[in-house]
Amino acid sequence: MSAPARQVHTFCRICEPGCGLLATVDSGRVVGLRPDPDHPVHRGFSCHKGPHYLDVHSDPDRVDHPLRRVGTGGRRAGDFVRVSWDEAVRDIAGRLGEIRDKHGRNALAVYQGNPSAFNGLYYANAARIARGFDTRMRFSAGTQDTSAKYAASEAVYGASMAHPIPDLLHTHYFLCLGSNPQVSHMTLIHISDPMAKLRAIARRGGTVLFVNPRRIESSTPETGDVLLITPDTDFYFLAGLLHEIVFRIGFDRAAVERHARGIEELLAFVSRYPVERVAGVTGISAATIARVADEFCAAPSASIYMATGVNQGRLGTLAYWMLTMVSLFSGNLGRRGGNIYSRGVADVVQNSRRRRADPFFDGPFGEIRTVGGDLPAAMLPDFIEQADDPIRALIVVSGNPLLSIGGGDRLRRALESLDLIVTVDLYRTVTGEIGDYILPATDWLEREDINFLNTMGVAMEPYVQYTPAVVEPVGERRDDWWILSRIQQEMGTPSLLDDPEDGPLAAVDAVLREADLTVETLKTKPCQTEVLPEAVPSDVFDIAVQHDDGLIDCCPDLFRRSFDDAERVLEGLVAEPDDQLKLITRRTHFMVNSWLHNISVLKQGVHQDNPVWMNPDDMRRRDLVDGDDVTVRSRHGAVPAVVVGDDTLRDGVVAMTHGWGQGRARGLNVARRHPGVNVNQLAPTGAAGYDPLSNQSHLTGINVEVVRRRQRSGVANITEYF
Repeated sequence: MSAPARQVHTFCRICEPGCGLLATVDSGRVVGLRPDPDHPVHRGFSCHKGPHYLDVHSDPDRVDHPLRRVGTGGRRAGDFVRVSWDEAVRDIAGRLGEIRDKHGRNALAVYQGNPSAFNGLYYANAARIARGFDTRMRFSAGTQDTSAKYAASEAVYGASMAHPIPDLLHTHYFLCLGSNPQVSHMTLIHISDPMAKLRAIARRGGTVLFVNPRRIESSTPETGDVLLITPDTDFYFLAGLLHEIVFRIGFDRAAVERHARGIEELLAFVSRYPVERVAGVTGISAATIARVADEFCAAPSASIYMATGVNQGRLGTLAYWMLTMVSLFSGNLGRRGGNIYSRGVADVVQNSRRRRADPFFDGPFGEIRTVGGDLPAAMLPDFIEQADDPIRALIVVSGNPLLSIGGGDRLRRALESLDLIVTVDLYRTVTGEIGDYILPATDWLEREDINFLNTMGVAMEPYVQYTPAVVEPVGERRDDWWILSRIQQEMGTPSLLDDPEDGPLAAVDAVLREADLTVETLKTKPCQTEVLPEAVPSDVFDIAVQHDDGLIDCCPDLFRRSFDDAERVLEGLVAEPDDQLKLITRRTHFMVNSWLHNISVLKQGVHQDNPVWMNPDDMRRRDLVDGDDVTVRSRHGAVPAVVVGDDTLRDGVVAMTHGWGQGRARGLNVARRHPGVNVNQLAPTGAAGYDPLSNQSHLTGINVEVVRRRQRSGVANITEYF
């Protein structure tokens, strides 16, 4: 008689909340995945993405064994054959040695994808693993989504991991820019069921106000309204808001001076952006911006937040600076109900202190910097193509740079020129398809883990949770940290595999000890979870600020590099024609980057492909109707799409979804049948493709035109274009 099915407490690792899940295991297989009703924080809440991950776990298209490319004809030809782990790592290590002997240490580059941040054992050891490869050529998905915040916090607070979050549990006014919590659940903030928290604000008589180029799903009668803003103008909206606070409403100078310096320099800069000057480019009237400033300052407490939709603009770093100053000068920074720093399990800000006031150094393309150790991914083709000290080998860890980075055909040509490409992934993606080796990684049901990222500095409801491996890995899948350490071991480099007592859990335990915890003690807790003390508002000033003098820098010298850029962008916006279309990225329930692209149940209706969403008035002006085949064209590229009307979009705004374009991924049967198009082909690349302050790629607010190719009825699949 077979053993009865068992229940395992675990958690989702797709996005920040890390919702508690309950896995049902029968005969060594996961047969069910649902929200965990016993979880002390999430209490039975999860969105649909976590339970649907079971379709990823059991997908027959998963890679189960190391694969090596064979055949001739270049990277677009040939096929893959199964090899042993020993054979794979020996060949990879040997080839890396030859490449470095010929081209130098920086001939190897490493690209780290978004899932790495939610892989606790990998994340806790990421710095050590990176050092083992001894290369400056490090890139990550962080420069496509969040590096603007890291760079801004490093300059303002003195630590890149200082991110005061909105106190949604107590605030009376929540101003939310460039985020759609109903769909994406927010980023660099951990909170359970964020929409419930927003509805609670309204129920207690508070205000929720979204600033977005479309009437997002998060805006309902139970939450709050949307100010429809012109894409890539959030910096000017925030600068105008701050102008109202410091010059018209007034602020408590003594209170600000207790915690900050550089006040006069900030005021001089902000004086350039009165509401009358910024209203035209933002599309939000001067009276409305003034009203928001009045409401924000009059509320018993007010909090403010911005996310990817702002980060990815040309001035994302300056926007986060302005946001921080709005919180500080309105008296809401470090205040219950305002923006607070949540210590969580440990004071991670101390490990992210600014090393020098000017982080720039001379590189092959002029002055450049790293953010969190990462170079701008928008420059990856340039680093590959340079004549001196070129990149010749690339290791990709749970990432898909061919879809994530701008550049389109140029990026593909650059990657195809490399001598060695190794991908560590669940699938044979379009990036893996041009690689030399595809190394099979475990998924998050197959590895022990801890919610390491969510426990430190960004948790509104701080807790720490351990999960065992719910089931044994299928085939020869291995953890990411093991795969990279095994390669390093074969290269003769010290690795996490050298000493069983100093394995990946040692770094986790070192952090947990600051909260008098260990992995072993967590295993004995209900749901393997320990709820941590709530955030202390004053910790913003006592812990988060890491400058030697203990003061917030209101006007970092580093930002002066972009003051002229702010004026140049503003002048360009003013000069644009009235009918200019601007492209934004639209998050949907049916795609998370390219994570869920091979799940057939999420290919529903128009979401079977990647249409271009367009305001009906803009469609009529161009004589377009739903279902028309169109070309979406920017200065940097063009893609075919099907146009679909969307009256939630502001006039002049079109939207497409990130993560599509897997048509050449022969190992992904669902994604290949529904490839869509890679919208990042429309984004700039090279030196013009990123914010030099933060290395953040410019992926939103891109000027485009939409023209008909031919008319047809209905919305069907569109040809993959990559």
